[in-house]
Amino acid sequence: MTPLMNVLLFLVVCLMTGVYVGANSLDKRASSANNTDEDNYYNIYTKIDALEKDLKKLETRLQKKKKLLRQVLQSVIDIDSNLGLADNSLEKQRQQTSKKNAVGFTTRLQDKTYSSSTSIIQGSEILYNGGNAYNGTVFTCPSPGLYLFHVTLLTTSTYGTIWIYKNSQKLTEAYAGNIPPQYKGVSASAAVWLDVGDQVYLRPRKSLYVYGLSAFTGAKVN
Repeated sequence: MTPLMNVLLFLVVCLMTGVYVGANSLDKRASSANNTDEDNYYNIYTKIDALEKDLKKLETRLQKKKKLLRQVLQSVIDIDSNLGLADNSLEKQRQQTSKKNAVGFTTRLQDKTYSSSTSIIQGSEILYNGGNAYNGTVFTCPSPGLYLFHVTLLTTSTYGTIWIYKNSQKLTEAYAGNIPPQYKGVSASAAVWLDVGDQVYLRPRKSLYVYGLSAFTGAKVN
């Protein structure tokens, strides 16, 4: 074989070898590209699956926190309700204490004729007697303070007069005037400071008929 033929044969072999190597290189690159695309594909779905799992975990945690928040809110509501009940209970106790300590009375006066100015006008039906300070005739002060008394007199007596007394002191009077005998209504009030043991009661100025619907009231106002 001539040297020229050897050279040509070498070149042909080299070219064929280069084409094969190039083809192998392209195949490898294509395969590598295909593998990269598949890997990216599977990586994306793997990440999506992971995100979905994380989302489910977050939703589970959120539900637990909502449940805990509802429990805390219900506890707050229960505590508030209990405090309200306690406040109501304290208010009721305070009212009961105030009612127990209230001092005052109202009585209808006895249907009776009194002939002497030294008589003490008597009560008949006692409608209220807070503090039990009124005995049906005389009010005896159980605690110091400002008191208000009021008497309403129904009478047929001419010049009929009724006095509110504190101990031996005259306070105010209800005067029926000199109208001929017929039913007349008069009244009188007195605000007075009383100390423990002071007594308040009613007396006629002279002969007096007291109709049974007359009334006497007293109460501690301060």
